[in-house]
Amino acid sequence: MTAAKPALVPVRQIPAHELVVDQMRRALELGQFRPGDRLPTERELSEMLDVSRTTVRTAVAVLEREGLIAVRRGRGGGFTVQAPEYDPVEMRREMRRNKRAVRDAFDYRVVVETGATRLAAERRRAADLNDLHKLLNGMDEALKTALDDQSPKHTTDFQTLDSAFHLGIAQAAQNDRLLDAVADARRRMWLPVGAIFGRLEPNANDYHESILEAIENREPELAAARMEAHINDTRHTIESWLKR
Repeated sequence: MTAAKPALVPVRQIPAHELVVDQMRRALELGQFRPGDRLPTERELSEMLDVSRTTVRTAVAVLEREGLIAVRRGRGGGFTVQAPEYDPVEMRREMRRNKRAVRDAFDYRVVVETGATRLAAERRRAADLNDLHKLLNGMDEALKTALDDQSPKHTTDFQTLDSAFHLGIAQAAQNDRLLDAVADARRRMWLPVGAIFGRLEPNANDYHESILEAIENREPELAAARMEAHINDTRHTIESWLKR
């Protein structure tokens, strides 16, 4: 039996502005900057990302064409985050045609987020718990507001806190690679499914308190199991929506 040939492909030199676009798009998709927020200035982004202002300018032009940011030029101008425009009906059709992508996105989340949650229960510090409790309280208030007024802004406010909570758990695991993986897993979930979340359900904040309780009590297996149940509950919600 002959060994399989190594799967080598040509290497493409990636322009610096594409790396900047990817990093900024990721921050936007994870809700680290919300619609209406002002981004740092061109000079500040250049210093933060350690690239030239020309590179930042090129990246910003790409994001502007994609409708993710608005650029106001001249004195008093700047970059403002825009709410992406989706057609929920068409997105639902597209997801029905690509059910495997949805399945893969949730499988990925289960694998990396349960691992991060398990380690967080073993390694969490008092500061981590304090931050997570603040986020949990914020989600409670944001969900109440969103259920009273199902506006896109209030939905986004809750989703932003939700992402921060999950990333906060990954941060408590004290493993930078795992933190990157959790951010990527959540991003890959929201790319196919985020657009159909036009409104929040009353159970949107379920599981978070019990996950945090297990982390606080240093119960890694219980914390991981509750995280898996939480992610699969979201998976089942999406699947039921796709059947409508």
